[in-house]
Amino acid sequence: MNRIFAAQGPLFRALSGILVAGSLLNSPGLPAATPTRNIPVKMGDYRFLPDRITVQTGQTVQLELTNTDSLTPHNFTLQAAEAGLNVDVDVRAGRTEVVDITPLASGSYKFYCNKKLLFLKSHRDRGMEGTLVVGPPGPE
Repeated sequence: MNRIFAAQGPLFRALSGILVAGSLLNSPGLPAATPTRNIPVKMGDYRFLPDRITVQTGQTVQLELTNTDSLTPHNFTLQAAEAGLNVDVDVRAGRTEVVDITPLASGSYKFYCNKKLLFLKSHRDRGMEGTLVVGPPGPE
C-alpha cells in the first residue's frame, strides 16, 4: 500500500499546488477581476438606443449590438486610441453582433454608424451617433 502512495506522490503534490494557487486567486486580499457587464444596444431608424452609455475605466463591457432594421445594414464605430478603443463592427439587417470593450481612460467618446449610400447623407449625418462616457473606477 505504501508503494501506491509513493508512486502517486509527485502527482499528488502537483495537484495540491494547483489547488493552493487557485485558492490564492480568490483570496480576499487580492483584487478580484472586474466582471463583464452586458449592455444591449439597438441600432435602427438611424439612431442608437441607448445613445449614451456610461461605464467605468478598466471595466470590461460586452456590447450586444442588434440591428432592428429589416433591410438597412448598420455599423458600430468607436475610435479612441487614448482609451484603447478601436471598434468597427458591421451589423447586417435583423442580426446581432457582440463586441467586448475595456476602456483604459476616463472621458467622453463618440460612437457612430459609418454607413453611407452614394449621393445620400451618411447614417452619422442623419443622427446615428452616441456617446460612451467613461468614469473613474468604482470603489472596491
